Amino acid sequence: MRRMILALTVGAIATTSIFAATAAGSGPAPPGKETVEINCAGLGTVTVSVPRPEKSRGAGQIVGQKGHGIATATSFTVTDVTKGTRLFTESHAVGGGNAHRHQATTQCNATVFEGPASAFFEGHEPPGVEPNDVIRASFEAQVIIKR
Repeated sequence: MRRMILALTVGAIATTSIFAATAAGSGPAPPGKETVEINCAGLGTVTVSVPRPEKSRGAGQIVGQKGHGIATATSFTVTDVTKGTRLFTESHAVGGGNAHRHQATTQCNATVFEGPASAFFEGHEPPGVEPNDVIRASFEAQVIIKR
């Protein structure tokens, strides 16, 4: 799990694999892609097909309807919910925040993991984090939606 979350973080920073929660009931993704569920303002919950983190180039394709999304800014956060402590946040903006300035964006987010620290960190919890603490990994992104 830790390896997957770290790969997703890298993908989030690459700005295209920011969608990182497993989609339920969407069927298998095409080769080299994975399906995920995200919540977007004005759209609600949508299933998106995105490149796997190691192939992070391109846009996320909305499944079952016309459209795709291009992330312009992302923020990935890991929180110790039990202690109410943010463990780390990683943010990235395409072009230092200057790319796509004249295109409307939509706020999207998802929780990519919520469970015991022992599962998230695979027994290598950072100082101050107990194995039974609940860890939440989530992301937020500004996405250009094209239909």
